Amino acid sequence: MSFLLGAFGKLAAGRRVRDLQARMMRVQTRLRRATRQVETMSKMIETQKKMELNQLTAQASFANQNMLGVIQTAGGFTSEQISLFCGAGGWNNGGTEMTQADREAYGRFTQYQTQMKANNEMMLAQLKNQIEEKYENMNDYMLEPLKQEQDSLQTEKDSLESQIQIANADYEACKKMESADAKNLAPNYTGQG
Repeated sequence: MSFLLGAFGKLAAGRRVRDLQARMMRVQTRLRRATRQVETMSKMIETQKKMELNQLTAQASFANQNMLGVIQTAGGFTSEQISLFCGAGGWNNGGTEMTQADREAYGRFTQYQTQMKANNEMMLAQLKNQIEEKYENMNDYMLEPLKQEQDSLQTEKDSLESQIQIANADYEACKKMESADAKNLAPNYTGQG
């Protein structure tokens, strides 16, 4: 009787192992796909973020390069004064001393320059923060669902692995039961019966 129990148990456990292995293959395929999607999405978001930050840096550099023209226009400075203030013309300007008007204009020039640099730096910092927040939010609403699916599939895979181990142990136990009872079913040909 236990021979039949072992044989049928072995068949049932074998079927269970094969079913679990088939489920495992499907879960592993979905897990690989989800992992690829997470990696692709993460790279895409990071690339876009770097691109925007690089554009912002280029714009800030352009603003700093054009600062003298803006200062000249806004402050009403002459080209000679700008050259003098930036060191191109030298302080003595061909041996002559800087006039009182030039000194006053230089004070205004440094105020404009300091204020514009501070404004540019503040604007750059604000825009960088906005970009960082934008991509952090993008991570939250685009990447988190994919990561949650990946975690769920990993949990399911771990569960299936333990179920397969249990089913394999059941299969081996039923196989041993069947082979142990098969010895009892063998006929005794010694004649002592």
